[in-house]
Amino acid sequence: MQVMFVDDEARILSGIERALMMQDNEWECRFATSGHEALSLLEETPADVVVSDMRMPLMDGAQFLAQVRDRWPGTIRIILSGYSEPEATVRMLGVAHRFVSKPCDSTQLLAMVANALALRTLFKDPTVVTLVGKINQLPPAPKVFAEINRLLTNPGTNTREIAELLASDPAFSARIMQLANSAWFSRGAQIHDINNAIVHLGQEQVKLLVLASQIYADASTDPDVDKLQQTALRASKLAERIAGEREATAALLANIALLIPELRTPRDEATTAQGDIPLRAAIGAYLLALWGLPMDIVEAVAGHVQPSRSTEKTFGMLGVVHVAVTLANHGVPDKCYLEQTGMLDQLPAWQEMLND
Repeated sequence: MQVMFVDDEARILSGIERALMMQDNEWECRFATSGHEALSLLEETPADVVVSDMRMPLMDGAQFLAQVRDRWPGTIRIILSGYSEPEATVRMLGVAHRFVSKPCDSTQLLAMVANALALRTLFKDPTVVTLVGKINQLPPAPKVFAEINRLLTNPGTNTREIAELLASDPAFSARIMQLANSAWFSRGAQIHDINNAIVHLGQEQVKLLVLASQIYADASTDPDVDKLQQTALRASKLAERIAGEREATAALLANIALLIPELRTPRDEATTAQGDIPLRAAIGAYLLALWGLPMDIVEAVAGHVQPSRSTEKTFGMLGVVHVAVTLANHGVPDKCYLEQTGMLDQLPAWQEMLND
């Protein structure tokens, strides 16, 4: 596995190198003191993971990672930053998969790199890796986006109103979960549901996320995104009634890959090169995993289309998400799976919940 570390402070790179010497891994690590030097090295040999400081002279981390994204979209991008000016935060959101605050413990940083590399063993399909690597942002539902902007400009707006709107939209929710679970904000504890994530971040950071979505203002002409949001919200509400808030968040995000325009065209459901995960589910799961969401949510997104393939035969988050998303999309849940997990007799009650 190829890993590159980029920082204009040589002592930071030396500290990372010392930490690497104490670990037993088979990574091929390279170090660069500028974005330009790093790009030259990447032209010789692309990297699986790139870790870059944000504040560097001539070419800062956001500019550097933007070039990495465009030229090597399959590379996992991690950014380190010791400051959080709004403009810089918005720029970083557009180019990085993970965020780490400086100063950062080298052991913690290397654990994040190991986690990122482990994703490659789970998601090997080049179609998935390349397509997800190109994604900067997902489009929020136009109606939700317009209403949030209206509320944010009203000084008398109740914070709860904004939170409820954000929690109803898959694109906003995924970004909020990404930031809340980053090493910038998580303080080591993973956050599994969108409502806790919003409270954890606070209103100022939430405003930044909305600001970062301004480039999708023209999404108001795309009615498909509004329809996808409404269906995802139905699935989320049903999952919450069946189980709770964690399952509601997973159901809201289950079909997030459909927000990618290339995947919204009618087609037979393709599978990944591994042959066991439908392509859309794999892309959604890989995106959420790259953004650092908890693995129970990632696994539910990956497996919700075909739950009977899972080795887990109890009715947990995977089963709840499968039922909620299938019913919200007017489909028929896998009755064999429900029978195996002893939940088939609950199907009429779930259908009644959805009707309510």
